[in-house]
Amino acid sequence: MHIVGELRDKKLIEQMRDELFSKGISANSHYNQTEDMYYLTVDEMHELLPAQDYYRVKLGIKKPIEVDEEWVKIKSLPRGKITYTIVVVCIVLYLMSLGDGGKKFFDLLFMGNPANDFLMEIKSGQIWRILTPIFLHLSFFHILFNMLWFKDLGYLIEFKFGKNQLLLLIGVSGVVSNFSQYLVSGPSFGGMSGVLYAMLGFIWVYKSVHTAFDYSLPARDITIMVGWLLLCLTGFLGPIANTAHASGLFVGMLYALILAPEKWGKKHIKYFFMAVLFLTFTVGVEGIKLGGRYFVRLWF
Repeated sequence: MHIVGELRDKKLIEQMRDELFSKGISANSHYNQTEDMYYLTVDEMHELLPAQDYYRVKLGIKKPIEVDEEWVKIKSLPRGKITYTIVVVCIVLYLMSLGDGGKKFFDLLFMGNPANDFLMEIKSGQIWRILTPIFLHLSFFHILFNMLWFKDLGYLIEFKFGKNQLLLLIGVSGVVSNFSQYLVSGPSFGGMSGVLYAMLGFIWVYKSVHTAFDYSLPARDITIMVGWLLLCLTGFLGPIANTAHASGLFVGMLYALILAPEKWGKKHIKYFFMAVLFLTFTVGVEGIKLGGRYFVRLWF
């Protein structure tokens, strides 16, 4: 016997029992004299979920938010020191940017000044600028969204692959996404999005080619990831660092193919060409939006 719900209203319990029975569900009602409570029950376990859904709808109770099993596993992982430190750094920099003094420091971390020559600041020795834009966020929701994703994905990669692999993935994807975006739109951008796409792409592809891996992302979230990339390309959502997203995704997918223990096969080739397609398509669309003149050409 499995309990569906409980009420003190005998008439309503019996009504629900009869309606469930008419739907082919073996429902029963029981009275507990000690608690003065009527219980609605079913005999079989496989009948419990549909009976609970009926009970919830009948009483006007909203369905509880269900967290995917994959995310439950990821969120149960211990806090990674590297991931946590980077989250704190991003938050501190964002808070600093809200003041006048902080804005001046913020400017030292962008790729450069749009009024200056091509990579002028980096060529002059300010090499940190090739990476530091990933730590800059330009609005509250920008940093909130990015850090919520980064925290969970970072904990997973740090826990399963170690801090060195996490730092390498962040470093390579950060440099590649920053430089790619710079070539297309100039230095006025910031955010962890390119790195996030690298982390998402890495976990997605690594699990796909190495099925024994313990963790994965829900298929729905992978669809949302790709769909968001394509939606942003339309331009309807305003200026977004699309090239950083696509180049980060490319790096993450490629890194997963390199790191996976299996020998290269059809799956590896499939995801390699998918990664190339995402990047070339994005760069092509961004080029069309700029009238065929990429930002780098404007320097000469």
